[in-house]
Amino acid sequence: MKRTALALLSVLLLASSCTVTENLSLTRTGGGSSDTSISVEQFFVDVLADFGEFLPQNDKSIMDSAMDGFAGQLNSSPSTSAVSLEKTGENSYVLDFDYSSVTGLIESLGGSGQTLIRETANSFTFYVDIDNFEELTKIVPFLADPNFEVYGPLYNQGLSEEDYLDMIFYLLGEEGPDAIRNGLVTINLTVPGTVTSVTNATRRGSNGITFSFPIIDFLLLNDPITFSVSWR
Repeated sequence: MKRTALALLSVLLLASSCTVTENLSLTRTGGGSSDTSISVEQFFVDVLADFGEFLPQNDKSIMDSAMDGFAGQLNSSPSTSAVSLEKTGENSYVLDFDYSSVTGLIESLGGSGQTLIRETANSFTFYVDIDNFEELTKIVPFLADPNFEVYGPLYNQGLSEEDYLDMIFYLLGEEGPDAIRNGLVTINLTVPGTVTSVTNATRRGSNGITFSFPIIDFLLLNDPITFSVSWR
């Protein structure tokens, strides 16, 4: 059930319309903390509800069950502590936790040998493209499930945004394209020093950056989604 709940959450984040804002901090010892706000449109929750095999085997909603499962997955990781989940509204949540290592956390979730994140003592790089996307399916195998891979970049490789939204209209109805367009992920990263260089992100004060991308960019991956920052 834990893996299923994590999978459901990932589909909602990666294959539907939502707003995700993550405040991520790094420390000089490699650890830090994460504070994430997640809000998903009811339209896509209703779409998921049509897939009866994924309905939770309890009285909780799909989103409540998914978020509880994800929090449980984090709790089971040796790289995390102080996991806290708060429901702030209908299909809206705040998830906080501390971690001893970002890469350690990813590897504990199944991403051994991952290339998505690279860390040094004074730099941090995030990179995902069509070539390393399959690494995410090892962390969240549900992303490769035939029922949902139709929404993802491997299935839609080379498709234009217009053609993709036409497909969403056909699959999910007239509300689908606008809901997809509204999806946005924002990462606010605070580093343990003074920022010296930034690529594909906006500097925020002396020790922070902000990186944002539309959900549809992830769903297509026609271009890499990447940012990097260095500090002293």
